[in-house]
Amino acid sequence: MFPKIITFCCNWCAYPGADFAGISHFKYPVNARIIRVMCSGRVDPGLVLEAFISGADGVMVMGCHPGECHYEHGNYEAERRIKLLRYLFDKYELGGKRLRVEWIAASEGRKFAEVTADFVETVRKIGAFQEKAREILEVMKDTFYGERLRLALGAASRALDSGADGEKYEETLKKIAEEEMKKYRVLQTLRKEGELCVRVVAEKLGLSLRETFDCFLDLKHEGLIEEGDIGEDRYMIYGFVRGER
Repeated sequence: MFPKIITFCCNWCAYPGADFAGISHFKYPVNARIIRVMCSGRVDPGLVLEAFISGADGVMVMGCHPGECHYEHGNYEAERRIKLLRYLFDKYELGGKRLRVEWIAASEGRKFAEVTADFVETVRKIGAFQEKAREILEVMKDTFYGERLRLALGAASRALDSGADGEKYEETLKKIAEEEMKKYRVLQTLRKEGELCVRVVAEKLGLSLRETFDCFLDLKHEGLIEEGDIGEDRYMIYGFVRGER
């Protein structure tokens, strides 16, 4: 059945809204599969990416309306994460509209049905993922499970809750995410093709030597790759450490 939609619903508002839609016989496409979570803020980007890697064509996160979250800021955190994911989806031509955040109250069964139907049609028009998508999604998953971006997202949440400049932190998060994507693309290349030097990886990924070398240094520091021999072109050859995550 195309498209396959995964909808994460918060326990307190969106899930009762979905239940109300069913009780009231408001029709919506059967493409959507609902996953109940205690708070929309508990929907980790890694889980969203796992859904896509497992075959979902679109993912929607539904939570309480702003100011009504049972855990104060959970819905804002969900929105911030999905916004960053949408940015990366557009940047890597995966289709940012495959992701959506919606606020649904327990009494809004009709809205739940209408939003679901609209999202299904939106994803249907986007179409299926291209062949290269799975590799990019895997890199994106590594990026969001990586320590640097997780720490940055946590720091941003605390700062924004204290009244910091939202646009400034948004741009910082984008920059960190882009840098980490480059790093994990390098790691993915070494996983797939074995030991390679900086120059070869740079050419394969369309990165500068400086960018690629910085990625190698970070990966080596994290214990994810190790040095090998010196190649014929006098470049150090690196390979990923087997058993790394």
